Amino acid sequence: MPRSFALRVAGLLAALVLLVCGAGFGWGYWRASAALGAQLDAAIAIDTEGYLEDFQTLGPQRFAIAVGELSRRRGALMLLRTADGTAVAGRLDGAPAGLRGFATIRAPDGRDLRVLGALLPGGMQLSVGADLAPVRRGAAALVGALPVAGLLAALAALLIGFIVARRLERRLRLVSEAGQAVMGGDLSRRLPLAGRGDEFDRLAATMNAVLARIETLVEGLRVTTDNVAHDLRSPLFRLRQQLEAAVARPRAPEADAETLERSLDELDGVLATFSALLRIGRAEAGVPEGAMIPVDLSTLAAQVAELYDAVAEEAGQAIEATIQPAQHVTGDAALLRQAVANLVENALAHGGPGVRVMVSVQATPRGPLLAVRDTGPGIPEAEHGRVLQRFYRLDRSRTTPGNGLGLALVAATARLHGAALRLADAAPGLRVELAFPPSASA
Repeated sequence: MPRSFALRVAGLLAALVLLVCGAGFGWGYWRASAALGAQLDAAIAIDTEGYLEDFQTLGPQRFAIAVGELSRRRGALMLLRTADGTAVAGRLDGAPAGLRGFATIRAPDGRDLRVLGALLPGGMQLSVGADLAPVRRGAAALVGALPVAGLLAALAALLIGFIVARRLERRLRLVSEAGQAVMGGDLSRRLPLAGRGDEFDRLAATMNAVLARIETLVEGLRVTTDNVAHDLRSPLFRLRQQLEAAVARPRAPEADAETLERSLDELDGVLATFSALLRIGRAEAGVPEGAMIPVDLSTLAAQVAELYDAVAEEAGQAIEATIQPAQHVTGDAALLRQAVANLVENALAHGGPGVRVMVSVQATPRGPLLAVRDTGPGIPEAEHGRVLQRFYRLDRSRTTPGNGLGLALVAATARLHGAALRLADAAPGLRVELAFPPSASA
């Protein structure tokens, strides 16, 4: 708790409050002093003007007697001088001779006085003063609540900071515990949410999404590793048996050549599996094989359909293309071409004799839509999510060539390009759609 960030912020806030209140007190005291001082000057000026009228009415001698009486009996701060500065009546210690207008002086007894000097008819001088102590006491009284308010505000800031620090420390402790659990191997652990929808909950929700993605990738890696070990064990074992048999028997050029050809076929299958896994991994990690550039999806799909048309015709199958021109997306052309090829190849391989495969590209209000549909047996709806996993194959497909990575690559490519991948029953057959977002270059 002593190293709590919230407490440090609260301490700084309390110091800032005290500083602001101190500055406010100084400014308020100065303004109040100025206002009360102006009132005092006005009062002194009114009194002095009255004394000037008395001087004209009473004359010099009787006015001097009146000044003496006011100074002696009422304690009035007044001093009457002759033209040469000689004091005649009254008392105002420290008042300078020949003063004209207002001045602030320090009396011998330490008091600060406000003095107004005036010239009387005949050359005599009159000084009228007032003590500034009441003005300063009044100014202090007017702003005296500011230091108390500042102190209370500083204490409130410290108290609030302590409460916030306790709550923040508790939430961060839970986050730390969750992080420790994740580092310890519990990838299913998530950061707690308070349910208030504040910035901490939003941050925790974002981090939970990251943790969920990490869990998915790690689980996918584990499953992939298991599947690789399972699916590659057989071809590698067959390859080893073939090579052992070839080494054990006498050399025969024709038999050795046949063994080498079968071995190369097995190695090609293994390399194709590893290549597909690498492309899927790069796509899922958000790393395209090439630059993300504007791609003419219409032209790309037409080229793939044309490429497989001859193969389909030889097998008694058919490919139909319904493509709206000039549909552009931003992406990796190589991955997109491979994804479309995988969809067409899967439809031909699993659709059976006489299957028709329809490739279409069309514009929609939300962006280009690519679809590959076939008239084959299709995929049960319960299996739609599973066939997108690596190495997953339907029971009826295990006798056909392939490694179960075609649709997994399509799914990874869709995620990389922000496209929505949908599988639907075409009755008969399967319809696979890739709904792309609008291209910035369109």
